[in-house]
Amino acid sequence: MAERKWVNTLKPGTDIEETFVVRTRDLRQRRGSGNYLAVTLGDRTGEVMALAWENVEHLAKICEPGSVILIGGQVQRYQGRTQVVVRRAEAIDPQVVDAGLYVRASSVDPAILWQKLQAFIGDVKEQNLKQLLFRIFSDPEVKRLFRVAPAAKTMHHAFRSGLLEHTVSAAAAARLLAEHYGLHQDLVVAGVMLHDLGKIWELGGKNSIEYTDDGRLLGHIAIEVLYVDRQIGELKEFPAELRRQLLHILLAHHGEYEYGSPRRPKTPEAMLVHSIDNLDARLAGMFEAIEADGETDEPWSGYSKMLERNVYRRRL
Repeated sequence: MAERKWVNTLKPGTDIEETFVVRTRDLRQRRGSGNYLAVTLGDRTGEVMALAWENVEHLAKICEPGSVILIGGQVQRYQGRTQVVVRRAEAIDPQVVDAGLYVRASSVDPAILWQKLQAFIGDVKEQNLKQLLFRIFSDPEVKRLFRVAPAAKTMHHAFRSGLLEHTVSAAAAARLLAEHYGLHQDLVVAGVMLHDLGKIWELGGKNSIEYTDDGRLLGHIAIEVLYVDRQIGELKEFPAELRRQLLHILLAHHGEYEYGSPRRPKTPEAMLVHSIDNLDARLAGMFEAIEADGETDEPWSGYSKMLERNVYRRRL
């Protein structure tokens, strides 16, 4: 059996015949006349843009988002980014698909990440918050989903266990920065640990990351606020002011109304959680842009839609 050609090993100038999952599909109009097909192909190592200029309508029907297809074509490099020109495509029977080949995953063992998450809970001194966090992350459904959930569909940490990786990274920063600014450390840490909890119900999918019906209709902020408030209601004598400020952090963590935030941060702790979330996400986006094309001597990455820029790859 021929060795698999992973996305992060594709080399410009080579022919390819390999299976990938279709992440996105877009039928676009040419400058002159007619259409061309642009699809995002992926496997567990990353994603690559693929273009089809001929037999477009037929290929568009085969390239159904979420499906695994066999692609034949050539790898090229355009404007500093690897891409595939598709000549043919064939649907693969879903029954024989090994999802593990196509779903990106954290490079860190989720068991290790989960241990770190539990350690952050153990370090919380405010007993009401500690009891709440223990209650939530001991829930069998939360534990099962949180260990494998992505943090996004296409933006930062958009891979299996990405939510856990993002949360642990942000929690580590939260403890240090809350101490530096003299804020309520446990409230900041709790806010960070819960700020994307709703994503375990917002996102799903087998071969690709897709929005659930609850995700489309409610969104992760509404889902997690309802869930956390319900858990608080089950705890006796949980302080009303603590509840108010924790829920505000969750409602405000996107920062601005135009980014889907029901509230803007109105406490120092909420501002810090928003800032940490944004910092961790954008740095992760930079690292992903740098690593997207595998080993290359190119000084600049391809264009990052998340960051709206190219990233300088050379490191000191």
